[in-house]
Amino acid sequence: MTSTASRRSRRNRSAWSRSRRGLQTALVLSGSVALGTGSLVVARGPAAIPGGAPTAPSNDSVLRFYAVWWAAQGPVFFRAAGRVPTDGSLVLPCALTFLGGLARLAAARSSGSPHPLFRVLTVFELAAPPLLLAWEHRLRAAPD
Repeated sequence: MTSTASRRSRRNRSAWSRSRRGLQTALVLSGSVALGTGSLVVARGPAAIPGGAPTAPSNDSVLRFYAVWWAAQGPVFFRAAGRVPTDGSLVLPCALTFLGGLARLAAARSSGSPHPLFRVLTVFELAAPPLLLAWEHRLRAAPD
């Protein structure tokens, strides 16, 4: 009986460890996308945007300013990846990403449908944060 319980415990720890590594990988990938795309928009402005066009200097200025904030999400996700399950530090970047998806929906409603890439990103920004938070919650709730 003891060896069966011991094997079950090792399997549970192994599954927990794989799930933890999976979440860490998802967070590092999310952070890499944020840092990479944000940095690209800072450097290239509207030219970095699929379907983008030259714009007024004020729009370019605002776009690049916001791109810095998006790029800053990268290190925040990297930090959270190193702390999985986190101390709650995953909530803010997930909430901000979700709110960004809602902002994209508002933009589509007022300005029309964007490039297909941005429609895919909207779905990701609305779906991924709750999934990441639920995944982390499962890891935190798992018995030791």
